[in-house]
Amino acid sequence: MYVLDLPWLLLLLPLPWLLQRWLPGARQRQDALRLPFFHQLAGPLGLTPANAAGSSAGWLATLLEALAWCLLVVALAAPSRLEPPLVKSQPLRDLLLAVDTSMSMANTDAGDDRSRLWAVQQVLDAFVQRRASDRLGLLVFGDEPYTQTSFTQDHATLRQLLAELQPGVAGRRTALGDSIGLAIRLFQQSQNQERVLILLSDGSDTASRKLPDEAAQVAADQGIIIHTIGFGDPDGEGEQRLDAEQLQRIASSTGGRYLHASNQAELAAAFAALDRLTPQLQQRLAFQPRTPLYHYPLAAAIVLLLLRLLLALPWLQRRPA
Repeated sequence: MYVLDLPWLLLLLPLPWLLQRWLPGARQRQDALRLPFFHQLAGPLGLTPANAAGSSAGWLATLLEALAWCLLVVALAAPSRLEPPLVKSQPLRDLLLAVDTSMSMANTDAGDDRSRLWAVQQVLDAFVQRRASDRLGLLVFGDEPYTQTSFTQDHATLRQLLAELQPGVAGRRTALGDSIGLAIRLFQQSQNQERVLILLSDGSDTASRKLPDEAAQVAADQGIIIHTIGFGDPDGEGEQRLDAEQLQRIASSTGGRYLHASNQAELAAAFAALDRLTPQLQQRLAFQPRTPLYHYPLAAAIVLLLLRLLLALPWLQRRPA
């Protein structure tokens, strides 16, 4: 599509004609000799009065000047070509997944004789595929929390890293508070105003240097919402016992929600509920490239003016014999 950025400049097109019509012509006094027999003298020589006077403008020169003026005005109007628009979706929320990989995640009570971690991997993989336009991050925690991937829209890599997780990969115990602390540091690099952490654990905090309640309060002060999911047995013993009250306090203090699941189907339902709580939030950015074309009419105008100058050269004009 071709457009003019300054189309109002086309009003200048009739300017030379208006100036010629309304402004008085230039007058110059010059001595001359008047011959009453001028026509009798020019006739036998085959000359017209215009040629004998040395005029060389003619209709061709006038046409070149008019075309050059029109092209200059068009160049001033800034013609350009609009390319097809480029549309990009920019996510407005950063979503971080924190997955407990302690040894208790090897328990095979999630259904079909599969481990808890296997069920988590299947549900999270489907969840990541549904969040196509979100920036997602992944961290795992056991004895220590570790960043698997920072916030990215490369979901294929994130899904691959998720599929490679094994129980005990980050240690045997559960550092729940420290995982929140690492999440806070990752969110400090985020430019989005809405930041959400989904924290999944099947036990109680047994290895953190910072208490989970204190870490959750710091997250709340920085505007981070934490949704917690308890995927274990609240009636278990020792480190196998799910501390549901702790997870509830974390979610409540940050404005999040606590969800519980005891098998893969309930876990899928919990993440479906989180889908509804945190719908995909994105902004569409559109940019239409513009290619300037003013140099083409400008170059054509220069060529026409050069031709006009060539017509004014003495050796191109008719001269009397």
